[in-house]
Amino acid sequence: MGRIPEGEVHLVTVDGRINAEPIVAALRANGIPARLVGEALGSVYGLTLDGLGEVAVVVPAPYAEAARELLAHAEGGELTVGEDPV
Repeated sequence: MGRIPEGEVHLVTVDGRINAEPIVAALRANGIPARLVGEALGSVYGLTLDGLGEVAVVVPAPYAEAARELLAHAEGGELTVGEDPV
């Protein structure tokens, strides 16, 4: 996995960009800037074997707490995407 720059906080590590993109999208949709830091070979070849292809979701330090809260709500099933219930 790549180096996380100063001023950014590691939020979560997942296997492959395809699994990380929905997390980044949810964070951004909630006003939290987020990006991926990962190993290049895995993303080029789509590999997720033995850590190859792992990517980290990182956010600027001032947004870390809000991002963690959002992820906790998502893991608890309290965050939904889609139409409002009727």
